[in-house]
Amino acid sequence: MTVLHNGRSIVSIPIEPGPHSRRFENTMSYIRETPFDENDFPTLKLIKEDYGFIPNFFKVQTARPDLLDAEVQLVDAILIKEGALTRQQKEYIFLVCSAANLSTYCVTAHCEIIRMLKIEGPEPEQIALDHMSTDLPIVEKALLNFALKLNNHPLKIDRGDIDDLRTYGFDDQHILEAVMCVGLAKFANCVGFGLGTVPDFHSQLDLEKSKAATI
Repeated sequence: MTVLHNGRSIVSIPIEPGPHSRRFENTMSYIRETPFDENDFPTLKLIKEDYGFIPNFFKVQTARPDLLDAEVQLVDAILIKEGALTRQQKEYIFLVCSAANLSTYCVTAHCEIIRMLKIEGPEPEQIALDHMSTDLPIVEKALLNFALKLNNHPLKIDRGDIDDLRTYGFDDQHILEAVMCVGLAKFANCVGFGLGTVPDFHSQLDLEKSKAATI
């Protein structure tokens, strides 16, 4: 699959099973890895049942099971459970914000999660790099534009941005969930950077080069 911006190729990414979807089995992070039995972590077992594997992002946090459990509950409440926003909308918010923050780990993981969920729409990598060039409905683009503004320029958000969302049919619950999704992406990106979490999947997506090419 070739990701395009303004009609030109930015990066080519294989989408068939193979190098694109093989998981890394080497060192997971900067911090010392302690062997653990997943049977001692009910939360990790649930994650494995959902995704078929335990992401490195969660594995590297097993030194504090209490924090891990709280974090997974937060992810479940904000991202996984459908509320006013659909899972698709929330995954897209998480994706564009993670790409803006240059989080290769989160972008790679959530591109694969979107495929695992069989969410129909543009290639997730294209949404991550330049959602405005996709065929997403204008309503969805407006939501992602708001999310990116909040992510990149939070001090520039004002009541006018909220009123604009309302003109597209979003109510207070939609807006609240969108804001929470942006915050969750920021949190996850920061944790991934701080721990040096290695991506679970190989990817040819270079966010720094790809984002520079869109400027």
